[in-house]
Amino acid sequence: MTPGGPSWALMHSEPRRPATGLMARDVPEEPGVYAWYRGGIPVYVGKADDLRDRAWKRHMGQGRTLRTSAFRRNVAEHLGFGSANDLLQGMVVLDPSALASVRKWILGCELGWIVCATPAAAISLERRMKAEFLPLLTKR
Repeated sequence: MTPGGPSWALMHSEPRRPATGLMARDVPEEPGVYAWYRGGIPVYVGKADDLRDRAWKRHMGQGRTLRTSAFRRNVAEHLGFGSANDLLQGMVVLDPSALASVRKWILGCELGWIVCATPAAAISLERRMKAEFLPLLTKR
């Protein structure tokens, strides 16, 4: 059983797409809340004004900087490459091998999302979800 309350139940009922093979066109450009799952368990939740930009472009990105993706920074921290804050501040810069490890970990995940009518609705839903259950790689 996956953790969470009523808002998480809604997320768990949405289809999930494996990160491998996920294309930009698969992810809507509307506001919403998204969750990354690994082994069927949510590991990260976030909100977006544009789901495609946030969940696909920034989190699936392959750039050397991790400044635009808290998820990528938190995965790097989880893998032992440095603190998320040091990565954000540029005090730790990942080499190509470490970046490949972060990417490989993310490609082992699935992505689900809930489209919301407005960015404000996405913020509200994300807050409720974090109050119900805070995934391993999500920080308050």
